[in-house]
Amino acid sequence: MRRAAAVLAMALAAGAATAGADEPIPPEAWKALTAGKTLYYYKDGELFGREYYHGDKGEVIFRFPNGACAEGRWAFADGQYCFAFGGELHCFHHVKRGSEIVVIGVEDGDEQVIERIADHEPLSCGQTFDS
Repeated sequence: MRRAAAVLAMALAAGAATAGADEPIPPEAWKALTAGKTLYYYKDGELFGREYYHGDKGEVIFRFPNGACAEGRWAFADGQYCFAFGGELHCFHHVKRGSEIVVIGVEDGDEQVIERIADHEPLSCGQTFDS
């Protein structure tokens, strides 16, 4: 009886851990979610930036809160989403965490939460940096 109770407790604990686990977002689902849309990224409760995804060709424009923009491209490889802006590569894991979409930096573990996804919302940019 004691062994059955221990097995049940371990199963319940494993289920609780799985319920809160990050679920990776596959690239086809990411394309469907973002094509032609603007995503709003928040870091520590503050707007970090907005990013517009041009169709499904991998082209993006990221707008910082100060109005400066960076044009770039994204691709998925080895379980990571990598974005090339101005000759620099930035890679992330895109996951569902409960009802949230979270973007986690591969190098630093830094997290951004996508709090809004808007259809057909163009970005106005000040200075633009090309990829």
